[in-house]
Amino acid sequence: MSGPADVVASYFAEVTAGDAAAVAALFAADAVLHNAAGTLTGADAIRRMYEEALPSAGMKPSPRRLIVDGEDVAVEIDLIAFGKTVTLADFFTIQDGKIQRLAMYSLTPTDGQLFDKVGMDPAQ
Repeated sequence: MSGPADVVASYFAEVTAGDAAAVAALFAADAVLHNAAGTLTGADAIRRMYEEALPSAGMKPSPRRLIVDGEDVAVEIDLIAFGKTVTLADFFTIQDGKIQRLAMYSLTPTDGQLFDKVGMDPAQ
């Protein structure tokens, strides 16, 4: 089983690679992802969001130092999406080697609309 920092590092590697299926595989079946556009529940909804978001936004995250506290991991990242760089704070909870919760917050107030473009489940 991977430790929390390893799971988060894998998440960023798969987002950078643009592999939505691999990103979704890192989430628990009943995982919850919260961002400015709303809340996604379940790995299937999360997979659909990434299938839509990764190719259209060209997401390239640059995580800074991970702060690990047991199963919780916090990290500030610079994310290139749609050709712009925004700064995000991501908060992960890792349980049994899977992402159980991920909360994403924009630290770049003028670019909060990023999540309106890519942060939702396209099936909803």
